[in-house]
Amino acid sequence: MERKLEGLYDRLIKSLNKIISARQFGIGLPLAIALFVIILMSGILYCISNPTVAVIFIGGIAYVFIPDLMMQTSGELFVMFTYYLMAFIGVVLYIMAGREKFLSKRVKYMYVFSSILLLVAFVGILLALQAKLG
Repeated sequence: MERKLEGLYDRLIKSLNKIISARQFGIGLPLAIALFVIILMSGILYCISNPTVAVIFIGGIAYVFIPDLMMQTSGELFVMFTYYLMAFIGVVLYIMAGREKFLSKRVKYMYVFSSILLLVAFVGILLALQAKLG
């Protein structure tokens, strides 16, 4: 019985070491952590703890961003998640372009699109903050 458990334990350790040493795990873990942080920054904890709707009507006007710092709609969560994700993809694209050895057409496109993504995300976050502050 003990030998079976030891064999099972050894196989489990070997398979776990194989998974951790895989190249995909080294790439996927930081991306999963970054996605988790983006979701937390977007406000998922508030939306889970305080059930809110996507849009709130105040005086016949639909608001996605409530001009109150103590409240958040789930619409704000999705909008901010999109902007943070765009900024993250822009930074990753910029880093990938910077690692290339020579300046090719592909690298130029990567720089252009990363700049566009970062600019749109920056402007979107600023406009969202302005809408939130009233």
